[in-house]
Amino acid sequence: MKVYIDSKKFLPHQLRWWELQNFIKLLVGGFGSGKTFIAVLRAIYLSYLHRPTPGMLISSTYQMLKRTVIPTLNDIANKSGLDMTYHKTDHEVTIHNWGGKFWLASGDDPDSLRGPNLAWVGIDEPFIQKKEVFDIAVSRIRPRIEGDQKEIFLTGTPEELNWGYDLAMSEDIDIGYVVGKSTDNPFAGEEFIKHMRSVYTKEMQEAYIEGKFVNLKVGRAYKAFDRDRHIKHSDGKGNICAGIDFNVDYMTAEVFILGNGWLHFIDEIRLSFSNTFELAEKLNQKYPGIKVYPDPSGSGRRTSSSKSDHQILRDYGFNVMSKAKAPAVMDRVNAVNSLLIQGRLTIEPGKCDWLVKDLERVVFKSGDLDKTTEPELTHASDGAGYAVDYNFPVRKRDAFTVER
Repeated sequence: MKVYIDSKKFLPHQLRWWELQNFIKLLVGGFGSGKTFIAVLRAIYLSYLHRPTPGMLISSTYQMLKRTVIPTLNDIANKSGLDMTYHKTDHEVTIHNWGGKFWLASGDDPDSLRGPNLAWVGIDEPFIQKKEVFDIAVSRIRPRIEGDQKEIFLTGTPEELNWGYDLAMSEDIDIGYVVGKSTDNPFAGEEFIKHMRSVYTKEMQEAYIEGKFVNLKVGRAYKAFDRDRHIKHSDGKGNICAGIDFNVDYMTAEVFILGNGWLHFIDEIRLSFSNTFELAEKLNQKYPGIKVYPDPSGSGRRTSSSKSDHQILRDYGFNVMSKAKAPAVMDRVNAVNSLLIQGRLTIEPGKCDWLVKDLERVVFKSGDLDKTTEPELTHASDGAGYAVDYNFPVRKRDAFTVER
């Protein structure tokens, strides 16, 4: 059986990447630039080229696989008439037309990637994954026969000057590197680009639209905050809620009014050398029965109590709203900056002093929020951030694939 791929329908940067002859093929692009589409198509093609030896396509999490890779895989299979089976338990994809096979895997547990030899490996969004994922992927690739061409390909959006940047800039390894912009994809749509420009900082636009390597994890975390713009009185009507960060020192609740598309912070409760019981009691005295958005990690039981932090809040009558898993720090920071840019996050004058300090002074250090230089910082903005990310998340992974 012969496989025909119409490369004339590729976007220019997709075609340049596809034709690279390097062992490592890297496509760096903005959101909506067709990275996931071309990565999945490459996986299908390599399953034919190297049949019956399997390959592997790795995403950052299984949730990301479900949200981007698997829908793209199904879409390509349906439109091309491929006889494909996806075994959900084993995460195994079989292309029956030619007996090709590859696995879908998650990089959040690098050790789980160890195993049998592979003909090829692809990594989608590698720059938000550990370098260990790449190292293990390289170690698993073996040629099927003498002279067989091995391959590892990577498609992702640059988020910081980490190992991915070092890899792209290296002159000591066989790597080809292509950049694709969101604006290069006519199928993404003008509204999509316009929306990104309206909610992203200048640095975020360079990374997420232009596909440039930008160190977003440096300097002030909340660059969009401006006292003159964001500290003001509001007569807006809405429900009183709170974002909560659990720490012995400091337990923090940031209280806000949640309106139609906006948040206005009006109060904060901050306790030193405390616990969730005391925080819940203080919050209940002022704002009984409100909706709260705590750190998702508080759903697990602690050794200091038979109850989880979330259950303690429920026992006090609060309506607990929480994601199953804590958002990535950068996603949470981006969500806060996005609302600040749009003027949809404000603070009542004379209130929430610690939140103001955080928004002005919290910085990145070694690729994460600096929680050690000034240990009294980050708690207020973390609490506020959980509420912001729950209600107004920035859906920053590819929302569009290239229609064919």
